Amino acid sequence: MSISDIHVTGESEDMSAKERLLLWSQQTTEGYAGIRCENFTTCWRDGRLFNAIIHKYRPDLIDMNTVAVQSNLANLEHAFFVAEKLGVARLLDPEDVDVSSPDEKSVITYVSSLYDAFPKVPEGGEGISANVSRRKILVWCVSFINTILDFSSKTLPGSPIGLLSHFALYNQYLQFKETEIPPKETEKSKIKRLYKLLEVWIEFGRIKLPQGYHPNDIEKEWGKLIIAMLEREKTLRPEVERLEMLQQIANRIQRDSRSCEDKLILARNALQSDTKRLESGLQFQHEAEIAGYLLESENLLRQQVIDAQILIDGKYYQADQLVLTSGLSSGLTSRLTPTITPTYTPGIPPRLIQSYVTGVDSGTLQTLKLMQIRKPLMKSAFVDQNLTEEEVNMKFVQDLLNWVEEMQVQLDRAEWGSDLPSVESHLENHKNVHKAIEEFESSLKEAKISEIQMTAPLKLSYAEKLHKLESQYSKLLNTSRNQERHLDTLHNFVSRATRELIWLNEKEEEEVAYDWSERNPNITRKKEYHAELMRELDQKEVVIKSVQEIAEQLLLENHPARLTIEAYRAAMQTQWSWILQLCHCVEQHLRENAAYFEFFSDAKEAMEYLKNLKDTIYRKYNCDRSSSLHRLEDLVQESMEEKEQLLQYKSTVAGLVGRAKAIIQLKPRNSECILKTSIPIKAICDYRQIEVRNLNFLKSITDVRIQLKFH
Repeated sequence: MSISDIHVTGESEDMSAKERLLLWSQQTTEGYAGIRCENFTTCWRDGRLFNAIIHKYRPDLIDMNTVAVQSNLANLEHAFFVAEKLGVARLLDPEDVDVSSPDEKSVITYVSSLYDAFPKVPEGGEGISANVSRRKILVWCVSFINTILDFSSKTLPGSPIGLLSHFALYNQYLQFKETEIPPKETEKSKIKRLYKLLEVWIEFGRIKLPQGYHPNDIEKEWGKLIIAMLEREKTLRPEVERLEMLQQIANRIQRDSRSCEDKLILARNALQSDTKRLESGLQFQHEAEIAGYLLESENLLRQQVIDAQILIDGKYYQADQLVLTSGLSSGLTSRLTPTITPTYTPGIPPRLIQSYVTGVDSGTLQTLKLMQIRKPLMKSAFVDQNLTEEEVNMKFVQDLLNWVEEMQVQLDRAEWGSDLPSVESHLENHKNVHKAIEEFESSLKEAKISEIQMTAPLKLSYAEKLHKLESQYSKLLNTSRNQERHLDTLHNFVSRATRELIWLNEKEEEEVAYDWSERNPNITRKKEYHAELMRELDQKEVVIKSVQEIAEQLLLENHPARLTIEAYRAAMQTQWSWILQLCHCVEQHLRENAAYFEFFSDAKEAMEYLKNLKDTIYRKYNCDRSSSLHRLEDLVQESMEEKEQLLQYKSTVAGLVGRAKAIIQLKPRNSECILKTSIPIKAICDYRQIEVRNLNFLKSITDVRIQLKFH
């Protein structure tokens, strides 16, 4: 880097590179007592400026109190020595600077090397307080996780008050999710940006980052929080939706009960009017009108009986009270029925009146209850010799309306699936449902044709029901199309995510199952496999990122299967992080195992050398009393050579002894090895997953993989 590349806070456009470097030196050494930086010559002679710059960035390497009392040469030598350890080339010698007028160009060149070696002050002083923010969000995440885990472990209430409390708990969860999570997520992103800003300072050692403060640690805690939230929502949401559905049915019973009573009152008034006309000898005129009221009341009562049974089966806390207070137990029907039958002998069919009074029999109720999705009845199914054509039309259009409402409820309560098989099942099932909804249009056309046959006073009521039927069918069709589209996009995402999770899981199993004991010396082959795996991971990173982007886009579009999408996204992030940690373990093991086998190879070679030398000495220096003095003197002289060889080989043996202390034991990794004493172990990666919940999710992915293999 040339000095023209120097940039410093507070510089002006007309400053030269030399002036900017001088300004940087002044800012760096500002506040150091007895130090002035006015030029690149005499101010640097005593070495204090060099030491002050280094101390600014690495106060652990320079003692400024010692610098204040040392000689110029000692200060210069110490500064150049420390800087050289930090990677700054020794371009100057103390004798070059401790002169009356040091060479300006040489000093500028060396100072620019210091500028290049040290990290620059980040823009915005707020970066230094990043540790505080990290600690704050970590504590917040951990404390909330503990709270929500404790909250999740509690048994859901089953009493009437407890059932109502589900709504309070769910609303509390939604408020937390919508009001507290977004600002914390923004803060988390800000912390990540601040870390990037300070990363070079941390790597250089200027800032000491405590354990657990890394953005990856925050992401890990954040992942735990998201999983805990998903579990909480998974626990609360179905129950809340069930209670909401029951509450809607209860409201409908009350509404239909009032409507039924109003129609019965109208029928009673009309009946009383015709009774007076008959007593006066006049012809009655409200028979058709009363028939319409009774037909509508019959349909309402049938629906009420079905709804009441649903509330009872669902253990709705006010079910019994609603049955008692609704029109099902009203005394109006018992008072009205005996009057109607003798008054209109040829008019109102007795079957109609009887069904109105008794309601729906248990067999019919059970059939309706089980047939949650059924094809609408044809008009011919309602033809009865006791019913007029208009009554048949009214029953037909009401049945169509009931079918549409039933299907709408089914779609509104439909689930999306939590894994690939269940999503595929829901998608396939919905295709059949959507086909039935589209085929319903023929029944709607038949109902429109029947409108021509209607006459007053039922014509207006029929037209209203037909208009309501068209409106609700249009809504049902749109809902079905949207659900099919959502299921398609969900299936696409879950299929891709499952495929990547299976791949990651397979790679994990291979690494975890690998034999790293002394029985497996083929380290070269493992190195080649690991290199290939790293190349595959580089390629997979792009693929997994694209799948994560699909998840982000679906969540951004408020996809209704948010719970499943977030679970898969969190699982992919966890599994990807885990496989990277495993790769770190593998690299560590490769180094350790290579060192292990290399050490024992060298040790074996040394032992063979020493054994051969020992055998040679035994053979060569074999003598007895008959040996001459001259031969003994020759042997002593020759032994000096073996002694010299042994002395030279001593360093080799000492090196092996020193290496032995750092060699990791591989035999304890052998399952057949029996340990007589405890051996301390050290984790070289964070082996903790995001608790058992996420592991269970990954296990379900493994189950999917097994199913796919069988297919």
